[in-house]
Amino acid sequence: MRFRFLLLCLPVLLAACSKTARPVQLDFVGISALTSSNKTVQPNDTLTTRVYAVGNDNALKRLTIKVTYEPGITPIIYPVPLSSYDPAKNAPDKKEIIYLDSLIEPRAGNANGHAISETLFVNQFAARATSGAELWQYTATDVAGASASRAYRLTARKADSAVVLHSFTAVMRPVPRRAVVARGVRDRSRVFLNLQYGLLLPKYAVLNQERSVEANQDLVDLICVAGGTGNTVGLVAPANIDTAVCRLPAIWTKRHVTGLHATALNSDQFMAAAAADFQAGYTTNKDFGTNAFYTGPLKKGQVLSFKITDGTTDRYGLLLVSDLVLGSAPVLTCTVRVQK
Repeated sequence: MRFRFLLLCLPVLLAACSKTARPVQLDFVGISALTSSNKTVQPNDTLTTRVYAVGNDNALKRLTIKVTYEPGITPIIYPVPLSSYDPAKNAPDKKEIIYLDSLIEPRAGNANGHAISETLFVNQFAARATSGAELWQYTATDVAGASASRAYRLTARKADSAVVLHSFTAVMRPVPRRAVVARGVRDRSRVFLNLQYGLLLPKYAVLNQERSVEANQDLVDLICVAGGTGNTVGLVAPANIDTAVCRLPAIWTKRHVTGLHATALNSDQFMAAAAADFQAGYTTNKDFGTNAFYTGPLKKGQVLSFKITDGTTDRYGLLLVSDLVLGSAPVLTCTVRVQK
């Protein structure tokens, strides 16, 4: 009986002595200049998060970032009278996008004699351009499938949400084609713009090896491009086929045919223009040149008109080059006014 009892207990003892892999750890770097917790922000605010992940006993495999916008980022068309507005009926459905889905090449380290794998990722992004909340969720996964997640919620309030047009500011930092830059700089550059929502995306949010962010390509209306040395900056539609201007890979199949026309408007006329006049302003102006999908080199103070199509709905708007810095690190600042 005593021998039989020992045999029955042996599996329990062996299980108690077996090693359990230490879990994945993921944390935000929490200093005042960085975003690491829930807070209220201004529309289009530029924010930065640093996320640090450790694989401990197993190597890290993947880092993903998902953003959930609630309500969705489509500008709300408010009813008349405004008091009849019902969020359940009038607000757009929440929208989730995969902002990053990347395999990790961890740095090897050592902690207390144990081999570890770790990664530090810096996410610089722009807050939503419309009123609402956005939940940013970061997840690190190791080769064994274990994961850890952290998240924060941002709330933006836009004072003029009830007007009949949507307006926002976009700051784009294209990397010159001939520039020699550190690895990952081009991937982080936020140059892919949606004109209806005011959404600005980096390269890794629209292109990756796994093709898991491919759906985001359908959000892109314009791409900001810089000349070989940064002495010129322009805007190009995905439908462009001139590879000397911009080359998109073959896997980019949904290429928006964004219409671009030059205007003679100045900044005051840009601000005074009514949404009802945007279509007439577009049809009475002409393309920039032989390439209908490229603005050519832009200048500060220049105003262009555009047309975007969402399904069967055409929307018209104006874009003002409110600031332009040329050189090795060019910066294009645009103010956009578009029909809801």
